[in-house]
Order: sequence, then structure tokens, then C-alpha cells
Amino acid sequence: MGVTTRARGKRRKLQGHQTPPPPPPCGADQISLLPDDALREIVTRLPTNDAARTQLLSSRWRHLWRSAPLNLDLRDAGDISRVLATHPGPARRFAVPDLGSSFPNRRATLDVWFAAPALDNLQELELMGSYRPLPPSAARLFPTLRVAVFSRCSFPDDPAAAAFCFPRLEQLTLEYVAVSEATLHGVLAGCAALDCLLLRGVRGCRRLSISSPTIRVVGVCVTRALKELIVEDAPRLERLLMPEVWQLLRVSVISAPKLEALGWLSNHCTLEIGTIAIKCTIGEFHFDSLTTVARGVKVLALDIDNLSLDMAIDFMRCFPSLEKLYIRKFSHKCNNVWRQKMRHKMLDPIECLDLNLKKVEVSGYCGNKSHIDFAMFFVLNGRVLELMRLECGTRRNDSKWIEKQKMCLKLDNMVSRDAEFHFTRRTSWNYFTNVRRAHELLIADPFCT
Repeated sequence: MGVTTRARGKRRKLQGHQTPPPPPPCGADQISLLPDDALREIVTRLPTNDAARTQLLSSRWRHLWRSAPLNLDLRDAGDISRVLATHPGPARRFAVPDLGSSFPNRRATLDVWFAAPALDNLQELELMGSYRPLPPSAARLFPTLRVAVFSRCSFPDDPAAAAFCFPRLEQLTLEYVAVSEATLHGVLAGCAALDCLLLRGVRGCRRLSISSPTIRVVGVCVTRALKELIVEDAPRLERLLMPEVWQLLRVSVISAPKLEALGWLSNHCTLEIGTIAIKCTIGEFHFDSLTTVARGVKVLALDIDNLSLDMAIDFMRCFPSLEKLYIRKFSHKCNNVWRQKMRHKMLDPIECLDLNLKKVEVSGYCGNKSHIDFAMFFVLNGRVLELMRLECGTRRNDSKWIEKQKMCLKLDNMVSRDAEFHFTRRTSWNYFTNVRRAHELLIADPFCT
């Protein structure tokens, strides 16, 4: 037994010193060695034409395109018809192009597409174009959709339209669509799982009331027709986002206990949250009462002309749990509009300055006295401040100017010793101004430039 044991131990020792097999030669096809499911996922993520061309790579890839979930995003109607006729499905996404009103047999072509077996159980639909009204045959696809984008089309204004049902829909984008108030409310009522809603340039609806047990994010922008937005009952709503509101919009939040992010509040907004009323009159904001506060809001974005320090302090008192404050100002003028009349306001401590406010970002900083006074207020009073960023014009971003500004702002006396202070070049547009799809509202920080 002892001899056998030593022999086995010797063999193990020799095996331990054996060199590992050499790596495959440079240029070897490692991707083709992946399992079929992984390769199908790769094929699905490719542009449609490129995905179809993978059949030509080798016999290993030949069967994958036909068995991979279809991502159909083509502009040529003939190509779309051929793919739907040859691919057995299932399809994950279908982007319907604008065929144009002069396209021959346009309605019949759409009906054939929407009836294709490959589109059974479709998950994502983008319908873009001058389809007025929306093709009724598209409704066949609605029950399984998780994501829907309707752009530059119109919903039929009849009782049947109110019956449109999207039981699994999580993200809905309506971009420059024409839809009546009754139809829009009917569509939203049929979205039992809706998580995110983006309305951009919607026409035909002056008043929108939202009551949804599931919705977490609502975005409204470039909507001239909409005059009133009411959040009746949204127990899971976390974000109410209004990046581009150019006409007067009255916003009422009756019940949204989890609301954390709000903005951009502009000169065109009148806001009511519970019993708090913030009204805009000729470019000025007025707080009807500061005896009640909205403690849930942690992120606030302001886009107010002639914003004063007095006004900023009122906002901080109104939202004592603020952790992030964004201020956007597009004017390049350096008028003395930010005042330092705050001594009477500082008799009572500002809760968010003492306990919560960690980030302040100001766009359009010019470095004149009024702007310095405004920024210095946060330097000298933000006890838990972690980051303050001032966006400046390119002409005011050289090293000498920045050093002079740091001296004027008394950064050596900053009450929060761990805070970072940055001067950055001002960007032309905030990220949020380019939002086109509902899922873009879900990024970690939609107000950060």
C-alpha cells in the first residue's frame, strides 16, 4: 500500500508541473465558441441588416438569425416585408417608419405587417409617422407590449379608442401626437403596469389627471396645449419632471407620498403640493404659506428668470429634505438680480442647509457681485455640502479668473471642510432637454449636466 501511495503522489506532483495548454492562435474565432443563447443575444442587439448578414459568417452562425429574437428597425418598406415573411419570430422590437401619405397602399401594407406571425408577443413598438388616425390593426400588438413609442400620429377620437388596452406596458412615450383628453385618459386607464410616462408636444389635451398605482416617473415637455396637470393618486410616483415648459402650466400634486425629484420649475409653472401653493406671477414666485412643508422632495431643479437668494431660501424652507439643488439660468446678462437680503430669514435655521443639502449646481454663473453673494451663501452656510459646481461661460473659465473667484467666494472659510468646489464650462443644453424616450427619464440624475 505504501508503494502505491508514493507512486500516486509522484504522478500528482508531475501532473502539477505540466504546462497548461497553449492559448489559441491570434485571430482565432472565440465568439463562435459561445453557447447558442449568448450568440442569439448578440445577434438581437445588432442592427437588423447586420444581424441578417451573420448567416454568411459560417455554418455555426447560419441558423442563429432565424432563431434569435428579432430587432426590426429598417427604413425600406420592401426590406421590412421580406424580413417579416422569412423570420419566424419572436420579435422583440419593431420600429415602424414613416411611409408618407403618398406611399401606395399604405394602410394595406401596415395591416399586413401588423398581422405577421413574427410579431406575436412583440415587446417593443415604435410607430413614427403621419398616421392619422392610428392604424386599428396595430391594436393586435398592444396586449404584450412593455415599451411603446407613438410619434407624430393621432389616436382616433371614438369610444373604441378609449378601450385600447396595454396590460403589460411599462414605458409609454407620446411625442407630438394628437389625442383628446378622453382618449388619453382611456389609454392610461388601460396601462395596468405603467412605470414611466413621457408626454412631449402632445396636442388636443388641455387637462391631464393621473391616477396610477404603479407609475414612478412622469415627464412633460414642450406641451403647449396642456394647461393643467393633476396627480390625483400616485402612491409610487418618485419623479415629476418638466424640462421644457414654455406655456403656463398649472401642476397640482394631491397624493404622491413618495415624490422625491421635482423640476424644472420655471416661470411658466404654478405648483400646488398638498396644501402648499407656489404661484408664479409676472416672473416672480410667491409662496402662499411656509407653515407646511414637503418633506419627501430630495431633488429640486429651478429654471427661474431673475432668481433671488430670498426666493432660493424660501424654496429650501419649503423642501427641508433637499439633498440636491439645481439652478439653470440661460441669460448671459450680469444684472444684479441675486440679492443678499437674508438676515431676517436666517434668524430661524434652514433645516436642509444644516442636515441634508449635499450638492448645489448653478448654471450661468457670471462672477459679478450678486452672483458671488449668492454662491457664497452656500459656502458659508452649507454644513453638509459635498459638491458645489458653477457653470461659467467659456470667456470666464481661465485659471486667473477662477483663482480670483475662489478668493472672492472665501472658500477658505467654507463651513463644510470636505466639500468640493468646481468651475466648469457651461453646456448649451442640459441632458434633459434632449429626452425623446420614456426610459431616458430613469437615469440616475436627470438634472445633472
